[in-house]
Amino acid sequence: MSDFSFNDLLERRLVDLSQCRIVRHDWRGHEAWNHSRARFEHFVSYQKIGSNTPYNGASIAFQFTPMGSTLALFVGAHQILDEWISPPEGRQPVLFDPTAGYDKDDTVHLRYDLERYDPFEDLVGRVVIDWGPGTRAWSQWPARRAKPIVELRANPQDDPFPGFAAFSSSIEEIGLLPTSWQGALSSVGGVYLLVCPDTGELYVGSAYGEGGFLGRWQSYAINGHGGNRLLMSRPRKNYAISILEVASPGMSASEIIHREAAWKVKLGSRSHGLNAN
Repeated sequence: MSDFSFNDLLERRLVDLSQCRIVRHDWRGHEAWNHSRARFEHFVSYQKIGSNTPYNGASIAFQFTPMGSTLALFVGAHQILDEWISPPEGRQPVLFDPTAGYDKDDTVHLRYDLERYDPFEDLVGRVVIDWGPGTRAWSQWPARRAKPIVELRANPQDDPFPGFAAFSSSIEEIGLLPTSWQGALSSVGGVYLLVCPDTGELYVGSAYGEGGFLGRWQSYAINGHGGNRLLMSRPRKNYAISILEVASPGMSASEIIHREAAWKVKLGSRSHGLNAN
């Protein structure tokens, strides 16, 4: 890991560490960023009122989105120009995106006028830091906790898709996958495997139809069980995900289900796992 930290980078560009915050947004910010920069900047212009606001009196916010467990990608710096409570004041932030459908009109919250901080525009999408184990502390004063830079990319990019056989993730990280990965996973279906993180029990499932693997896994991310009755009876878990078999082009739904049944027998997921049928 590099000895060069994000704080070193800030200081080299003459940023006062006591006047800025570093903010690692959750999967909602990641999805907004994947949609567009305008959508992300709209998203970060609305914050909870009180001590939960990530900007907390700072003059500059350095924004990050998550990459797996503790890594974070730098996606922009913003000067904080103004702050107000809404409602009752109904004006929108300067970075308001009318296509976003997200303006929190019904709850008391903070709105911010933000402006891109030009000295860091060249690093957007290029700097990856290690946030460390305290990811729940998603907004911090950088002077208190230096974050090592683990990668400085020549150009903004997604990590290359590892291939279907090598792919692995978890239910909670589905929404955090790079856009190119999501495109690959939504283009094909087949047979997949879930593994309980606590017990190691297996669940074999299949994906077919619109949305492919990604569409099927998103249903688990939403409700924790994807409609499976045995999983419904269990506490919600962050199941590990991998792909057992990719369906060949033109394979019918019934053929994919047949392959799913064969994998259930092979792995014993009915008698010793989480498959009820």
